[in-house]
Amino acid sequence: MAGKIVARTKKKPPPKKTTTPRRPLSAKPANRARPTSAPARARSSDEFSLDKLHQVALTATNLDVSIAFYRDVLGLRFLGRFDPPGVAFFSLGGGSRLMLSVTSSQATLYFLVEDVDAAMKELRKRSVQFLHAPALVHRDEAGQFGKKGVEEWMAFFKDPAGNLVGLVERRQ
Repeated sequence: MAGKIVARTKKKPPPKKTTTPRRPLSAKPANRARPTSAPARARSSDEFSLDKLHQVALTATNLDVSIAFYRDVLGLRFLGRFDPPGVAFFSLGGGSRLMLSVTSSQATLYFLVEDVDAAMKELRKRSVQFLHAPALVHRDEAGQFGKKGVEEWMAFFKDPAGNLVGLVERRQ
């Protein structure tokens, strides 16, 4: 087997799975000091959280070179290019995608939500300041990103470091 490197390691037993019991929503948390390295977990009455990464956007100073790198070198599945505005999309698997843009910020995270208006309402309760109301960003007439005719509605805010974060609702 010339040219193939095989690493041999001693097999370790898998770690034991433990689960932390969830407290009832009406229960008060114990008054304990938290370590300063771990931030307190945000709570709400309905345990809303963003947990479905939909898209990551990266800056591409030269879109042709970046497309070739992600498609030909890394092997990502190319979905399409749109000029203007100078964006290209790749499938990341599991429904997530990468957007390369000549105009995007350094990086942007997009979270998929079922209802962008409800998500905004919940996040506003947590003092998140949105940059604008939800807006239609794209209607997939060709079915390039899934079902034909699906619309993507988005709303954006910034995290404490100034990074852009988007909420995305896909409407039929």
